[in-house]
Amino acid sequence: MLFDFGILVAGLVFLVFAGDFLVRGAVSAALKLGVSHVLASVFIVGFGTSAPEMLVAIDATMEGAPGMAMGNIVGSNIANVFLVLGVPALIMGLKTTGTGMFRAMTVTALATIAWLVVTPRFGLSPLIGLCFVGALVLYIVGSLLFPPGGNVDELVADEAKEPPPGWAQTALFIALGIVGLPAGSHLAIGGATNIATEFGVSNELVGLTLLAVGTSLPEFAAAMAAAFRKEADVVLGNVAGSIMFNILGAGGIIAFFGPFALPEIFLTFDHWFMGASCGLLFLYTLFRRSIGWATGLVFIAAYAFYLFGLHHFYVLAGDWSGLWG
Repeated sequence: MLFDFGILVAGLVFLVFAGDFLVRGAVSAALKLGVSHVLASVFIVGFGTSAPEMLVAIDATMEGAPGMAMGNIVGSNIANVFLVLGVPALIMGLKTTGTGMFRAMTVTALATIAWLVVTPRFGLSPLIGLCFVGALVLYIVGSLLFPPGGNVDELVADEAKEPPPGWAQTALFIALGIVGLPAGSHLAIGGATNIATEFGVSNELVGLTLLAVGTSLPEFAAAMAAAFRKEADVVLGNVAGSIMFNILGAGGIIAFFGPFALPEIFLTFDHWFMGASCGLLFLYTLFRRSIGWATGLVFIAAYAFYLFGLHHFYVLAGDWSGLWG
């Protein structure tokens, strides 16, 4: 037990330092390339912190558990909004007019709608995987060829708080973050899973909670690091990029191993929360409203209710009416 607790603590320490390195590297790269913090955080932070979801999804699919892979994607996306945004919102108001945020959130919302509409009817198949991955590539290429933003010098002047470090140090920060976040997540997940097993928590509940939360720890660590550095653009860009990459990247790749049918219970509970979480995020972005501490508390409470619902639906095999009984 003490060894597992030590592994858990070591993983959390890795996540804290790696998250800070990745945020610093992403902001520095944005200033050097003359692109907005949002675009850099979507690509570098958002995609980089989604590596655990990608690895877990592929591993679960190869092990013959595509339902776990799909559950990890859905559960991680819910955690990315309610947990990864909820806690940092207690530290600072998350409001951004950063260049490219609306475009990124629009693509993220469309990807979420595509998942919610397509997977219940068709599941995941190689054709759907090709469409998902193709859409992700199209967004990346389009953003690189037609980046949002105006004059480069004005953009750097507006967003720079201090002169960025050199390219060597920037690359080192990004590399440390991208390598350290999955490593820290792996340690934290392993330690937490072993502790949960010691206490007799069911494997099903461990997979639906610790796996989804655990693979979202890199996003959470990066978001907290960005919040302490007052980088709201990075926090929101991180979440938008992570959700987008989880669906179009991780979902698209595991679809190549299909076809896989979507577990029916997702339609009863998880998809409702996934749609609501992404819808709220899109509305806050559309109307440029700040996600303050009160909203952060609501998000955290919503995630707590989601965890309660996981136990009710998956472990107790209840229905919606039973939640209020």
